[in-house]
Amino acid sequence: MKCLITEVIAQEGIDILEREFGVVLAYDKSIAEIKEMVKDYEILIVRAETPVDKEMIDAGEKLKVIGMAGIGLNHIDVKYAESKGIKVFNVPDGSTNSVAELALGMMLTTMRRITEANNYVKAGHWDKTAFVGRQIRRKTVGIVSMGKIGYRVAELVKALGAHIIVYDPYLKPEVARSLNAEIASLDILFQNADIISVHTPLTPETYHMIGRKLLSQMKPSSYIFNLGRGGIIDEDALYDALKNKTIAGAGVDVLEVEPPEVNNKLFTLDNFIVTCHIGAGSVEAQTYIAKHLAVYIIDYLREELGLIG
Repeated sequence: MKCLITEVIAQEGIDILEREFGVVLAYDKSIAEIKEMVKDYEILIVRAETPVDKEMIDAGEKLKVIGMAGIGLNHIDVKYAESKGIKVFNVPDGSTNSVAELALGMMLTTMRRITEANNYVKAGHWDKTAFVGRQIRRKTVGIVSMGKIGYRVAELVKALGAHIIVYDPYLKPEVARSLNAEIASLDILFQNADIISVHTPLTPETYHMIGRKLLSQMKPSSYIFNLGRGGIIDEDALYDALKNKTIAGAGVDVLEVEPPEVNNKLFTLDNFIVTCHIGAGSVEAQTYIAKHLAVYIIDYLREELGLIG
C-alpha cells in the first residue's frame, strides 16, 4: 500500500508510516498535480492547504483513508468521502495547548504593546512611558466556544487572575463550574468582557457571527482575538472598530482569505496584530499530531479492514 503526503508533517509520523507503507512526499506539487497522482494511492494525508473536494476524492480511485494532520475538516468533504467508503481521520486534541498558548501570547503582545515597543527601540528610540499597556489580572475574559482549546485558554488566563465568562450553547454547566466561569449570551459577553477569545468552528451559522452589532457593544478599552477560523469575524467591521478606536485592539491567527490579499487594510493598523495560521505550529504539537495520525491510520487498516499484517 502507498501513502501520499501533500504538506509538511513531522518526521516522527513519517517514520511510523514508512514501516508499513511506501510513502511519497508531494510538498512541492500543485493541486492539479496531486489530483493526478492520488489515483495510485490508498492513503492521502493533507493539512489545511490541500482541499479534498469531490473531484479530489473521485480522483483517488484506490483511497481507503484520508488523514488530516490537524483539527479542522472544513476543506475536506467528509460526507462524500465516507459515502464512498473512505475513512477520514483528524487529530482533534493535537494542538490544544499550542493554540491556547498562542492566544495567551497574542493577548500579552497586544495589551502590553510588545510589537510596537520592539519596533520603537530598534528604530533608535527610548522612552519608558511611551507604551503603557494593560494586564490580564482582574480582567473579565470572554471565551466564545468552550471546546478543548477554549477551555485551555480559560485555564491559562484564570491562572493569571482573570474572571471567565463563556458563550457556548452546547456547554455543560458542570464544565463552566469547574472554572468558576459564568455562562452568558453573546450580547452579555461582548458588553462585559475586557478580553474576548474566539475559538468557534466555521459553519454557515458562525460565518460573520461577530459583526458590527456585537463589536459596537464592546468597551473602548477591550480587546478581541480570533484563533478559531477566518470568517467568524466580519473583517470590515473589525477594521472600522479598530480604526475608530471603539475597541482597543485585536489579534488574529486566521483570516477570511488565506493567504491574505497584500492590501488588506487591517494590516495598516497599529492596534492589530496577525500571524499566519500558526496556532498548531509548535514542535510539540506537530510531533504529537503526526505520530497519532499515523497510528490511527495503521490501526484502522490493520484492525478494521485487515489490509496490513
